[in-house]
Amino acid sequence: MESTSPDPSAGATLPTSNPTMTAPVSGLRKFLRYDSLDLSRVISSNIIGANILLYIRFLVSLHLSAVFIATLYVSARDDVFYMVPTTFTNLSNMGLTAYYLTVTYHSHSFVRHKDLRSLTSQHWFLSSALVLLYASVVVFHIVVPTIYWSMLYDPNNTMDTLNKYVDFSHHGADMPCILLEMIFNRMELPWVYILGPISMIILYMFLAWVYFAARGEWLYSFLDWSKGPVAAGWYIGLLCIFSLLFVLQRYIHLGRDAALKRRRAVVAAQDGTGALESKQCKNIDEERQSKPFEQEQGRVAAPFNDQKEEVFESIDMTTATEVVAQEAGEKTEIADDANAV
Repeated sequence: MESTSPDPSAGATLPTSNPTMTAPVSGLRKFLRYDSLDLSRVISSNIIGANILLYIRFLVSLHLSAVFIATLYVSARDDVFYMVPTTFTNLSNMGLTAYYLTVTYHSHSFVRHKDLRSLTSQHWFLSSALVLLYASVVVFHIVVPTIYWSMLYDPNNTMDTLNKYVDFSHHGADMPCILLEMIFNRMELPWVYILGPISMIILYMFLAWVYFAARGEWLYSFLDWSKGPVAAGWYIGLLCIFSLLFVLQRYIHLGRDAALKRRRAVVAAQDGTGALESKQCKNIDEERQSKPFEQEQGRVAAPFNDQKEEVFESIDMTTATEVVAQEAGEKTEIADDANAV
C-alpha cells in the first residue's frame, strides 16, 4: 500500500493515495468539521502581512500576560484569590490571554518555517479547540464590558492604582484587544462552533451554583435563584444574547472577508500564505470528493461481502460434516475390531 507522508505545509487533511484505506474519522471530528477548517486562516490576515500580524499579537500577548500576573498579585494581596477561578470576568480574560498566546505561537512558527507545522503536527482536537476558544472570546468580550459598565460599575468604589489598572484592563481594554484580532485575522466561525460560547456559559452557571452552595453568596446578583422569574429570565436571556452575538459575529466575519477579498489577494502573494491557502482548499476538496467514492465503493462491495460470508459458512458446515463423518467411521472400526476379538 502506498500513502502520502505528512506534509507540514499542508492543511487540515492529507488524503492517502488509496481512499479505501483511509483511517476512520471519529464522530467528534466530523461533528466539529475539522476537515473543512482552513488552518491557514489562523496565521494570515486580509490586510497586513503575517510578520506584522505576529508583532501585533505579541504586543497584545505581553499586555494580557502582565494583566494576568497583576490579577494574581492583587487577588493574593487583598485575600480574594478565590475569585480568580470563579468570576466570569477573570475566566474570560484568562481565555483571551490563552487565545492570544496560542495564536502568537502559531504565527511565530509560520514566520520562521513558512508552513503550518505547528498546527498540522498537533492533535486535531487542539486546532478545533482553538476555534472554539476564539468563538467564545469574540462573544464574551463584547458582553463583559457592556454588563460591567451598565450594571456592575460602582463609581464610589475606591481602588489603588494597580487595582484600577486590572479593573480597566478586564472591563475596558479587553474589547480593543478582541477588536484588533477581529479586524486583522482571518478566523472563521462555522455554525457548529456556537457550542463554544454556549457551553462555556452553561458551565459557568453550574460553577456559580457550586460557589453559592460553598459560600452562601452569589457571585452576581442577577443569578440569585430567590428572585424567581426574574432570575429565570436572566438565565434564558443570557443564553439568547450569547447565541445572537455569535450569529452576529459570524456574519461580521463573513462580511469582513468579502469586503477585503481583493486586498487579501495582494497580501497572500506577498507573505506566502496564498500558497498554503490554495493547498488547504485543495485538500478539503479532495476529501469531499473521496467521501462519495468511498460510499459507492462500500455499496458495490456489500453484495460480494455477503457472498463471501455465505461461502465461508458453507465451508464451515462442510468441514464440520466431514469431521463428524470421520469420527463416526473411527468409532465403527473400533467396534468391528472389538467384535473380531
